[in-house]
Amino acid sequence: MPALPLTLWALVASAKVSTVVVYPDRAQVTREETVTCTGPTRARFEAVPLSAVADSLRAHSDSATVEGLITDEHSREDALREERTRLEARRDTLLRERAALGDAAARANALQTLASGYTDVAVYRVTHEMTYAKPDTRAWAAAFDSAMAVRRRAMTEDQDAMARQRVLEKQLTEVDTELEKLRTASEQRERHVEVRLSCPQGTRARVALTYLMGNASWTPSYEARANDSTRTVELTTLATVRQSTGEDWSDAKLVLSTAQPQRDATLPEIQPLYVLAEERPKERQVLVRRDEQPQHANAGGTPTATVTKGLEAIPQGLSVQFAAQARVSIPGDGNAVRIQVARTRFKAAFNWRTIPKLHPVVFRVARLNNAAAFPLLPGDVDLYRGAGFIGRQSLEHVAQGAPFELTFGVEEGLRVERRVVEELQRPKGLFKDTQRFRYAYQFTLNNLRGHPEEVEISEHFPVSELQDVKVAMEPETTAGYTLQSSDGIATWKVTLAPGEKRTLDFAFHVDVPSSYETKGL
Repeated sequence: MPALPLTLWALVASAKVSTVVVYPDRAQVTREETVTCTGPTRARFEAVPLSAVADSLRAHSDSATVEGLITDEHSREDALREERTRLEARRDTLLRERAALGDAAARANALQTLASGYTDVAVYRVTHEMTYAKPDTRAWAAAFDSAMAVRRRAMTEDQDAMARQRVLEKQLTEVDTELEKLRTASEQRERHVEVRLSCPQGTRARVALTYLMGNASWTPSYEARANDSTRTVELTTLATVRQSTGEDWSDAKLVLSTAQPQRDATLPEIQPLYVLAEERPKERQVLVRRDEQPQHANAGGTPTATVTKGLEAIPQGLSVQFAAQARVSIPGDGNAVRIQVARTRFKAAFNWRTIPKLHPVVFRVARLNNAAAFPLLPGDVDLYRGAGFIGRQSLEHVAQGAPFELTFGVEEGLRVERRVVEELQRPKGLFKDTQRFRYAYQFTLNNLRGHPEEVEISEHFPVSELQDVKVAMEPETTAGYTLQSSDGIATWKVTLAPGEKRTLDFAFHVDVPSSYETKGL
């Protein structure tokens, strides 16, 4: 690119990231700077990562007309040359200091030799003068003192040299590490973006460059704290932000979006539906049990009053954006940064529930409506009851206003037991053309707490999908249950006085034509 007169340029050298909108699967980054217009002005944004999607580059200005946008790629060698020269000079200085330490170590060794010589002389003098009538003991002491002084000096200089040597080696290792990082970074390439502007001479214009990037995401997690006295659950929403784009977002305004562009903005493609038939030999029908987990749609409801603290929630149609009140810094090396998004207090309907067929214990369950100003994305919930940590459960997507449940541990003061009374198969009918399968169970509930409690107990009741297979409840089944026709779940609500023990009976039969093979029933 030919050099242009300086008056035609307004350089935005390495404009910092100002705003980042992070989606669950990508991020939109905005850099901006204010420039002085000098006729046909060109603003240049340096060091845009190659991971930025080229087709997503957009420029806009509040007081200038964007005429065009040009991108080119460069290696980072020129940009890092100054830093590399500084580190190399630092390394040369450290090497010279290490060489000087070698001379100091040699001097310390020479002093050690000199001290040994002084000691030998002192010993020789004492040995020969001990036979004298009046030996000069002061001279002996002076000789030993001189040897000791030289030895101390040698030891001091040697220790100082060793300590300085350790420091130098550590500094050299750090410099070599930084030089290696620079060498690797110098081989990488980056994108430079030039924005052409048209604006009146002398005016100042703010120029913003936006682009999309992959390798960036945020995932939610939650902390739920149950308060039995106020009948509320406080749900703290946390966001873990990660990005490995190579671009640091330093002191940037952070916005978290619940939108999922790949899912929300892509129309699914309808596929042809074919009806095919092929001849098969007639086979005997086989009756098998069908275990299916019921799935219920989360319909929206009317939110109740809530107390929400944290990031500002901004509705965006199908999604919500959370704007951080303070600027944050997120490194581009993939390290996670955790941010509190919101703290919402829900009114909760607490009850005791048990499904003894699956787990013979009684759980504390809170039924809630999502009265937050945003949908809850899938994530893990850490559960607390009082000051104690209960455990962790997974939360599925919960639409705004939709119901959901959280479980706050097991209650030892409420006991449940399930006993198999009968599981029997026998022929039925005049010609024994029907097989009857009869099942009977008994549940025992015991309240060891000091006040009355209501326990909700549930059990499967088979739902027949065949016209000639009949399922019916037996008369000895304890009355007062409700039965969901869609999923066949029978539920009792039992009120227990303090210390009370109650038994419930549950029995049903399944009539199956003898022409069926009854495997797994």
